[in-house]
Amino acid sequence: MKAKELARKMIDKKSSSDATLHVESKSMVWMPYYRICFEYRRSEEELIRKLGETAQSETAINAMFCRFARSDNDLSMLFRPNYLKQEMKTCNPQPDEIIGPVFQVDLAAVLPNFLARLNKVKDELNSVRSEFTKRYLQTRKYSMLFPIIGKSKEMERQSKKVAELSAQTHLMNLCLNLTESAASMKILCNSVFYYPTLVISIGSAKSVAKRFLIINLVEKGLIRKNYSSDKVLTEFCNRNEECKEELAKLLSSHHYVHDVD
Repeated sequence: MKAKELARKMIDKKSSSDATLHVESKSMVWMPYYRICFEYRRSEEELIRKLGETAQSETAINAMFCRFARSDNDLSMLFRPNYLKQEMKTCNPQPDEIIGPVFQVDLAAVLPNFLARLNKVKDELNSVRSEFTKRYLQTRKYSMLFPIIGKSKEMERQSKKVAELSAQTHLMNLCLNLTESAASMKILCNSVFYYPTLVISIGSAKSVAKRFLIINLVEKGLIRKNYSSDKVLTEFCNRNEECKEELAKLLSSHHYVHDVD
């Protein structure tokens, strides 16, 4: 989908409440990411199945917006380990392109804290799943003697909780690029790389507040000229006022309007 079509799609979603929405500018931004290599210590359950107490992995996180994350949910929106699979390109911006600023973040604290939160979610998942299984077996046992219609409200609540925690665990594992349980981690090194994005600023005659649409040019844009919006990064930016202010300041300091079809 072309950039103009994506912008129009976003405007159409909001136009029912504001017919004055319009595209103000389109700017090519080289978005910075931290490439983080780390060593982790396998959990006891993994040590039983695998040789070696430690292993290594790497992930990537947005280096421009990371400091604006206020929770683990916010942080999970900024990880991009899949970008590491792409061919690394040298950042050679043209005069009409913007290089996103890199803000210093204490990665040695951020990632281990994120892993600690992941392990807490896993512990809660195991506890709820164990209780659900116990209740299910008891219900099944009694159903052989007495007819039971439907699930109890408590079992439905536990079932929903298990699904919620399972999804959260899966997402956090993806963020850290982990395929096994880790008890702790240590950052080995980090570096910065850049990926091209198209940032579209959308304004309104009814409000001075802007909205932004961030389009990913990594997987499709540079090859097929078929752009796809980064919905997660767009959502993070638009709901975080500090992030919006930083992005607006960056774009306003660059007077050239990048024209992309």
